[in-house]
Amino acid sequence: MKEFIFAALPWVLMGLALAVIAAAAAEARKKETEKVFGQGIAVGAGLGIVAGVILYACSFVESNAICLAIGPLLGMAVASLIPKKEQEK
Repeated sequence: MKEFIFAALPWVLMGLALAVIAAAAAEARKKETEKVFGQGIAVGAGLGIVAGVILYACSFVESNAICLAIGPLLGMAVASLIPKKEQEK
């Protein structure tokens, strides 16, 4: 059972992260704040990579590839959920 959960976990996390990112992108298009949205996504991806490396270094996950692949997606999903101030022109 443990092997099944660890095999399915990256796919479940990837699907959730992509759904959140897609919903936030659609909302950004409605509000026409795509530039601010793109900057937040980039910062989230960078922090996600760092978080993935830290999780692997702490031996939380067995595979480095899973941490480096899922970390940026989860970072982007979290960054898209955080409300951003619109930049004044």
